[in-house]
Amino acid sequence: MKYLFGPVPSRRLGYSLGIDLVPPKTCTFDCIYCEVGKTTNLTVERQDFNNSKDIIQETKDFLSKYTGRIDFITFTGSGEPTLNIKMGYIADEIKKITSIPLALITNTALFSREDVRREAMKFDVILPSLDSVIDDSFREVNRPHKKIKLNDVINGLSLFADEYKGKILLEILFVKGVNDSDKEIMALRRILEKIHVDKVQINTVVRPPAYSNAKPIDESDRERIKNLLGDKVEVELAFNAGIVKKTNASEDDVKSMLQRRPCTYDQISSALGIPGDELNIIIKNLEKANVIRVDKFGEEFYYSVKTNE
Repeated sequence: MKYLFGPVPSRRLGYSLGIDLVPPKTCTFDCIYCEVGKTTNLTVERQDFNNSKDIIQETKDFLSKYTGRIDFITFTGSGEPTLNIKMGYIADEIKKITSIPLALITNTALFSREDVRREAMKFDVILPSLDSVIDDSFREVNRPHKKIKLNDVINGLSLFADEYKGKILLEILFVKGVNDSDKEIMALRRILEKIHVDKVQINTVVRPPAYSNAKPIDESDRERIKNLLGDKVEVELAFNAGIVKKTNASEDDVKSMLQRRPCTYDQISSALGIPGDELNIIIKNLEKANVIRVDKFGEEFYYSVKTNE
């Protein structure tokens, strides 16, 4: 599949069928923690990537054959989905062919635009991020395009939340020594008291990041931050929903998954429903073809697709 991936176990959405709306590493940010890698096309210009009909057809074809569990169809992937100017149109067309709820994962950078907010209203769940409300930290952790202003991002999210009738699950990703101080947390709390969100989910660097200086916070930091932020906060835990039963998983399936984010051996096996003996063969073939690499992060080993960087 070119645009779809999964369904994969998601910490926040159960089993999620992902849709990639933009070319790889096309984003409004170049976050230091990004698991996809460094942004190669840093932009704020919404574009027609001439892929809407193909995305819709691929979704139709997949749903007509797949009989497993799908909790959400999620616009996400290896870049910022709101950069696709056909996002709203694609959402409308998918709603015509399925009743599966739609989710949007976004860095919120373009929510200052009325057209983006209007299109985002079409989704059942929005998963925005807001990693800092202090400008210096925002620029250090998110490395935004020069035209993006933090106040515009905050105001755009606030305007959207005032009108949106669905569920908002806000994620804040903390990087050790960058946006994890008490000053940062209290500033975030003051802003979040003014913005209606259903939950605030705190996370940290859990996969190999784009920049090596992005380090995870520890368990004590998580508890401190949770206590400072207040009642709506929950600490994200790894999602464990067993194995998705899928037949005929191929090297292309594994490669497609690893193009979006680094994964451990167990994550690949669980998400794609590949028994260990079959996955061993696939991994060896991809390594022999020089397609994938493996990196240690913390106590885990992560596979990812090699790039030209």
